[in-house]
Amino acid sequence: MIEKGTGFARYSKTLCWIVALISLLVAILTFTGSAENSGLLGFLWLAVAVAFALSAMFLGGGSAPQSASEDSQDSSSD
Repeated sequence: MIEKGTGFARYSKTLCWIVALISLLVAILTFTGSAENSGLLGFLWLAVAVAFALSAMFLGGGSAPQSASEDSQDSSSD
């Protein structure tokens, strides 16, 4: 089962914030563009930005991930 302390996604929070900021910038550029469907595309990019921002907030709540040596010690004690 995947837990918060798994450690496989050490940079996921930062990556989510970067994707959220890029999506927000694209949403702003789309809203100000002159395309036919700029409103719809702007809202879609805004939804992507919100989804990644929420993911980043929920990923960041745990403690620091364990190192590989601590993981092997935990599994050997079982």
